[in-house]
Amino acid sequence: MIIEKILVATDGSDVAVRAAQMAVVLAHTGARRMVAVSVAQPQFSLAPEASSIHGLEPAADRALKAARAHVETVARIAKSGGVSCEVLVKLASSPGPEIVQTAEDYECDLIVMGSHGPSAVERGYAGSVAQYVLARSAIPVLVLRDPRETTQPEFRDEPLS
Repeated sequence: MIIEKILVATDGSDVAVRAAQMAVVLAHTGARRMVAVSVAQPQFSLAPEASSIHGLEPAADRALKAARAHVETVARIAKSGGVSCEVLVKLASSPGPEIVQTAEDYECDLIVMGSHGPSAVERGYAGSVAQYVLARSAIPVLVLRDPRETTQPEFRDEPLS
């Protein structure tokens, strides 16, 4: 498989930053081109003050601003590694389909992403976005896990009985 273009899906988490760093390493095998995408998910409130369209707009604006910061971080990582990076911000309620579609639209050869964002850390398993992308993408997917979640064998310095 020849990797010419890598899609990095980011949510701004530490593991997403590690995924971006890994994508830069992989890009040096020949690709030298990355596309960073972050899907903003506005959190709509059911509070009375947020019931008008004016209450919903700031939520979308905040989500888009955060997503923009996430892709800019990936772009800085790529630039420092000598890799060109196009940045995309999408607004959708479900990131998985947007990530898969973006990878197809931009003719990427590999998707690199973290196992899950901050909300799934407490649940202790791969997030639903990573699961969706793994299940639905025809493009190969590399998912990086958070190193804090890997289990290390326990070694004891005592004689066996």
